[in-house]
Amino acid sequence: MSGIGGVSWQVYKNLPPEDQQAIRDAAAKPPQVQAEPAADPTPPPAPPPAKPADAQTPQDAVASINAQPLPKSDDLNGMPGPVFDSIYKPRVEQFTTARREDAQAALDRMEPKLEDFRNSGLNGATANMEYQESRNAFNSNPYVKELQRIVTEATDKPTQVPSYLTNQSTQADPSAVSNLKLDSVRTALDTLGVKLPENPTPQQIASGYELLGALPQDVLSYAINPGTAVTYTAPVAGVSTPSFIPARVGADVVVEGKVELSDVQTGVDFKETQQFKASVEVRGEAGLDVGKTPLNHLYKAATLLRQVSDETKQMVESSPLLRNVVKGLPVSGHLVGFEGTRLSYEATVTPQQGAKLDAGDMSAMPNPLDPQAMPEGTSVLMRGQNLTGSDFAINYKMYGGIGGTHTELDGAGFGVRKMEGSVVEVYAGPMETVENATMFGLGKVGTASIGLSVETSMENRSLQTARIDLSTEEGQQAYQTFMSGGKIPDWNPPGVQRSGTTEVFNAEHAARLGIDLGPVSLGVGNSSQLTITRNVWQDGSIDQTNSYQGADQTTEVQFQVGADGKPVKDSTEWTLVLSNTSDVAASYFNSSYRPGELNKKFDGEQHLQFEFTDKDLMSLRDRARESVGNLGGDEHGGERLKDLDAGRITPFPNDLTEQIAIAKTPDDVFAAISRSGQAGCEDFVTMMMWGDQRNTALPGTFTMKDAG
Repeated sequence: MSGIGGVSWQVYKNLPPEDQQAIRDAAAKPPQVQAEPAADPTPPPAPPPAKPADAQTPQDAVASINAQPLPKSDDLNGMPGPVFDSIYKPRVEQFTTARREDAQAALDRMEPKLEDFRNSGLNGATANMEYQESRNAFNSNPYVKELQRIVTEATDKPTQVPSYLTNQSTQADPSAVSNLKLDSVRTALDTLGVKLPENPTPQQIASGYELLGALPQDVLSYAINPGTAVTYTAPVAGVSTPSFIPARVGADVVVEGKVELSDVQTGVDFKETQQFKASVEVRGEAGLDVGKTPLNHLYKAATLLRQVSDETKQMVESSPLLRNVVKGLPVSGHLVGFEGTRLSYEATVTPQQGAKLDAGDMSAMPNPLDPQAMPEGTSVLMRGQNLTGSDFAINYKMYGGIGGTHTELDGAGFGVRKMEGSVVEVYAGPMETVENATMFGLGKVGTASIGLSVETSMENRSLQTARIDLSTEEGQQAYQTFMSGGKIPDWNPPGVQRSGTTEVFNAEHAARLGIDLGPVSLGVGNSSQLTITRNVWQDGSIDQTNSYQGADQTTEVQFQVGADGKPVKDSTEWTLVLSNTSDVAASYFNSSYRPGELNKKFDGEQHLQFEFTDKDLMSLRDRARESVGNLGGDEHGGERLKDLDAGRITPFPNDLTEQIAIAKTPDDVFAAISRSGQAGCEDFVTMMMWGDQRNTALPGTFTMKDAG
């Protein structure tokens, strides 16, 4: 470098005059001999990794296994191939066997054991929960996944030394294309489907070099080293096969968060609630992607800029592989498998809380640390689960597509539900969830489409549960014990009203028809939820609630079984709620239960609730039979009722009165009423106005509330 005093002329001329003079003065002084600084002492060598059997963590185990010496081969140089293989392959098998056994032994030794938690003094439910949480953390550890991969790798390929252990580069240097021999160029072009003639012209040879020089690095590496295996270790993000291949395999790590707030739902006793859900999911993905590739855009740009000669274009057109890559495939899509963990928070809130949450005010989230402040009917459920699943999508050009996701989750959770007064219900235990989502329509799934999407989820919960009265000191202490250690009372001490086990089956279904254009989404749809809750209390008695909530309709059936195992007589309660009922339908229903208010007008939509006992439903069945038997005269009506009973005819599809008339059980009557919904309003009036008890209120309890 030219300059003065070690400073380049370009830098020197831009310095202030005083700095230039200082540099000139320094350059004019004779150099002085300086004593060489004492050499730094050689740092001590890093301690070798612990032996696999002594490793204390999965990370240490991976390091020690990968540090094991490779099979020796330098003593076999010069031996014939068969002799070399007969000696070297057993060494490799011994090496891979040792890796597999060491990795499996580390997994077996470090995996959490349930008996360790049970022997630590924790009660059964808490021990199970702590064990599940420990297993979740263990299975999500990237070094645990690496140990599992080593076991699989050594089992599937016992005679191969992993390429990542040999430190051999598998990447070609694109800058060295011009230095490649013609034979290597010919081999690379053959890999891409381009055939050079036996005696190529200078123009063809130049085009071959030009084509290879225009390729991305991963494409060139693949072409020069066909069949090279890409092996990676966890954690990994974005590892994939060459970008030019229309069908690509890749792996990635995805972190995803979701927050959802449902519409306001009106349930039993006209209680209005919303569902708030928040979750954080970390998952590893690996899969196949088919469709347009980065080379499509690269080649298009090169063509527009005339960076590729006509001879090279002809060479590309001669290869079916490159020609299809450049043009793009008519079919695109992906198939991805994934696994990971999900932490979720789910709450049932009031509309007032929902409005705050919708505005971003997280202070409205129900707080289990302050259960007394939770409004009645609100609840919190938290889960920690491992997940596995798959995702796929297939599109043909822009004409149509189908896609879907299947996810299975397994883990544990706990929750709190505020009941009447100062009573709260607490629960904890294992939870298993299955989720499915499908989409079919026109356009490209995930980008721009119009079609039908369906989402379903099913969950089973096996919980320890207790109802605690927080107005008592004992109840407060029991609740604190639950919050601090997860312990749920398994008997009924003071302050604990009831304790036992709960089995919950929950199924959700959502269907939507709409248009998706990137971030813009428009559509209409409906959703429904079925929940079956079976409480088995400490004294042996059972409470069960079956509830279903759909579009503007809720049904709930409650019944009890005594400690003797027999159903409690007259304990079944049947409830139907029709929310946002039209003013006309509300008038019909009101007339059937309040004959004195026949044809009363209402201003706007109404919420309606019907409550029945077994006796009420069977009495309603009798009123329906009287109505059918008297319609059109006794002779005509009586004959039709006989034909219905004998099965010679079937009820008219939309005739609720006839459907109820031939019901055999309370279940049959309630099912017919639930199916008809608001459409059954005129039949209710018919049953009230005809029959032996004409113009008297129908059996059951009827209440209504303005929906405004």
